[in-house]
Amino acid sequence: MRDKLDIEAFDAGEQHLKNIANPVRIYRIDPASSATGIKRVAGIRGGRASRLRLAMAGLAVILIAIAALATWSGLGRAPAPEQQAASSATIKPDSGPTLPIVAVLPFTNQTGDEAQEYFADGVTEEVINALGRFKNLRVIGRNAVLRYKGGQARQAEIASELGAAYMVDGSIKASKDRVRISAQLTDADAATVLWSDRYDGDLSDIFEFQDSIAQHIAGTLAANITQVEVQRHFKEARPDQNAFDLLLRARAVGHAASRTANRQVRELMTKAIELDPNYATTHALLGEAIYSRVVLGWTEFPDRELARAEELARRAIALAPDEPDGHRTLGRILLIRTEYDQARNALQRAIDLNPSDANALAVRGTLQSVDGDLPGAIESLELALKYDPMLQPQYHFDLAISYYLARRHEDALRVAERGISRFPNFPMFNVPAAAAAAQLGRQEQAVLYVTEIRRRMPQLDLDFLGSRFRNPAYPAYLKEGLRRAGL
Repeated sequence: MRDKLDIEAFDAGEQHLKNIANPVRIYRIDPASSATGIKRVAGIRGGRASRLRLAMAGLAVILIAIAALATWSGLGRAPAPEQQAASSATIKPDSGPTLPIVAVLPFTNQTGDEAQEYFADGVTEEVINALGRFKNLRVIGRNAVLRYKGGQARQAEIASELGAAYMVDGSIKASKDRVRISAQLTDADAATVLWSDRYDGDLSDIFEFQDSIAQHIAGTLAANITQVEVQRHFKEARPDQNAFDLLLRARAVGHAASRTANRQVRELMTKAIELDPNYATTHALLGEAIYSRVVLGWTEFPDRELARAEELARRAIALAPDEPDGHRTLGRILLIRTEYDQARNALQRAIDLNPSDANALAVRGTLQSVDGDLPGAIESLELALKYDPMLQPQYHFDLAISYYLARRHEDALRVAERGISRFPNFPMFNVPAAAAAAQLGRQEQAVLYVTEIRRRMPQLDLDFLGSRFRNPAYPAYLKEGLRRAGL
């Protein structure tokens, strides 16, 4: 696509792909910098469009989940009871808000044992329930898809009957004391597989495995669908600028991408709130944009702006208390204010409402790191980045720091180096890279990172670095590694 589209691509290096012997060079597209370029994709027709869609689907497999937006909180109000995942009625495309409709087909039991049929049904139901927690999706109820179990109907026919834009199907296999669950997501219109993966577990703890896999599948599915829906939004002519359209545009821009992008998001969300003052998600996203403006130093009045962001987050909670958006935004704000206990409560509420929310998990990981719970921080951040590998760079950075403080220097260096490659405009990755390389005795490598720190962050204050940690031993250990590196 070089010189063909106004899309900025970053070299992610050579990667080993499934069923391909030789490494393939991969490029990453930044959604925030490519919104204009995506519009031009609308002009591509026929085979070129199909090839582009297939290429993006391939990228999704490599990254586990295709790049989601900076936050992927719900895109609509709390659905009416008839719109809930538990509804057994067939949902038609015109029966509610313009949200993407997903049908989860009954998972196939390939164990050879009919007695395991209950387990396949259980996985299906858990995935439906987990996806139902994402307010930006509408999920066909279990009873509506049950009639297709064991049938010969083609996916295109099922999608047409149910009015579904996306289909999820999978299978269960077991051997001795192990079980394997496979799942894939298909774009019903294009008959293209957008994502697929498989999971292995122990039959001795089958129900815990079933629950965790359902959450994992739901998180990655929602990330894929969110990104595809945004791409579709820009390909389609939408003359009416309603609040939902404005929300999609704001997510495509990204509130932390740049000062210009942040201003655009704030303007879009302000207009959306004027159109619909009771749209909870727009209040939450405007609060997050103002929060980013504060933490990135883009305002002269941080206290006043942070107070406004908190007001918006609490307004979102008041409008939709059972949606995670407002709780997650409030958790971010309370964390930056070092009100850790209240931040923990807000984030836990967001995660209780949606255990597959990558952003809420990432913010909780940051809080756990600051609070001294390094194992918990690593677990939360790893899970968040598994659901959505393209989260904001600060969470990749927080994982690298958590690894370093836990004395997992190889892991810290690996994540930091990946961050340097993937996020070239985020120089802070050189800090854990330098410290970890020094602790590993790789002095020449550490010196290179120190050189970058001096060149790109000449005003870095070692006394301020790590000051957010409650345990004074953490910043001391970080400074020790940097001094060993020669800083």
